[in-house]
Amino acid sequence: MEAPEKIYMTPSFGEPDNVLLASFSKSHLNYHRDIEYTRTDAFIEKAEKYLTEKFIKDVSVLAGGVVNINFSTAIKNFVKYMKGE
Repeated sequence: MEAPEKIYMTPSFGEPDNVLLASFSKSHLNYHRDIEYTRTDAFIEKAEKYLTEKFIKDVSVLAGGVVNINFSTAIKNFVKYMKGE
């Protein structure tokens, strides 16, 4: 059995105050308090897919073969892609 790509932790604090109790699930239980965790390999696979399929849209080749990368736009697009937007 493989671990899910993402899990969600809903924290609740117990006694004493420094004890963190949590429930984990494969879907959001509480959108306002849930913390999302992503498997590292799933994150890397998604980043690789973005770089191979989408990053090229932020790259242009100018006259003389000069490569221009709009890093500001590329970073914004990468973050949106990783968030699923």
